[in-house]
Amino acid sequence: MTDTELSTMLKELADRPAPPPRIDVDRARRIGGRRRRARTTALVIGCAAVVTAAGLTAVSVFRPTPPPAPAAVLPKPAPLAPAPTDDPLATKASFGWLPEPITGIEYGRGGHGDYALAIGRGDLPPMIWLAVYDQEPPLDRRHDMGGRAVRVPVRVGDRDGYWVTTDAGDPLNQGNSYLRWPTADGRWAELNAYYLALPDLQQVLLRVAGEVTFANRAVPLPLHIDSLPGTFRVADISLWRRPDSDGVPWRAVLQYSSNGALATITVSLPGGQADGLGKPVCTTKNGLKACVAIDHPQAAGVDSQTLLDRITLLGPDESKWTTHVIG
Repeated sequence: MTDTELSTMLKELADRPAPPPRIDVDRARRIGGRRRRARTTALVIGCAAVVTAAGLTAVSVFRPTPPPAPAAVLPKPAPLAPAPTDDPLATKASFGWLPEPITGIEYGRGGHGDYALAIGRGDLPPMIWLAVYDQEPPLDRRHDMGGRAVRVPVRVGDRDGYWVTTDAGDPLNQGNSYLRWPTADGRWAELNAYYLALPDLQQVLLRVAGEVTFANRAVPLPLHIDSLPGTFRVADISLWRRPDSDGVPWRAVLQYSSNGALATITVSLPGGQADGLGKPVCTTKNGLKACVAIDHPQAAGVDSQTLLDRITLLGPDESKWTTHVIG
């Protein structure tokens, strides 16, 4: 292409009408305060990126582009040992250090997710939920931030994590705090804390997160079950520690679905209430109370008394509980 031809093309391009603006100016003027400043900042950055890209494109017409460097191949971390199959309750991560208001740790698996929960006392006990995800969750995974969720970067131990909040100036999100960070094996961990009021709460939660360990670990339970029907599938398994609402220090609840039926096993100290649907059948042995409730025994393939007879209670001493729960 000659210089004359290039000049002619550039002149024709300059004479063409500019595309219509994509910004609603009247609407933009109505948006005030921080949101307008945030949008203005984003617009400036976007324009700068477009100008830079255009400059690079123009230069690339006259200058050959070097081939891209090959992507670095990072070593994959060793996979975690699988969770045990004879214990229906296992955790993917464990707390290390916890602040003083926390008095116990609960565990859960099933329809409400797999989690560990550090919990305190009272009608509104302080809670720190710990969950592990195979992939980074959506920013507003619970869809309760009204589309205003933002990241606030923070260092978690030796990894780059972030707070999730509706206000970048308030990483703790008005007391409903979310802290996320990547694990060494490529998964993502999240703390969700609320009803927790402490000085330097950001540093408290960062210390909690920094001392979490990641490994599949069976959670000891206070019972052994000889066998379960082959059609039983885990619905929800939980070990609760809520004496202020339950009237007992802890409760273990094992729920299974089977052909549309729901079978619920509840173990606690005497005085605890039975969970589940259907009329419970209970027994008290070795200092513990066990109840079984099945809403549709015919579909489940076993009745409540038969299933209760397969249960051995291990007593209130938690050091004697077992991770070999079934079989």
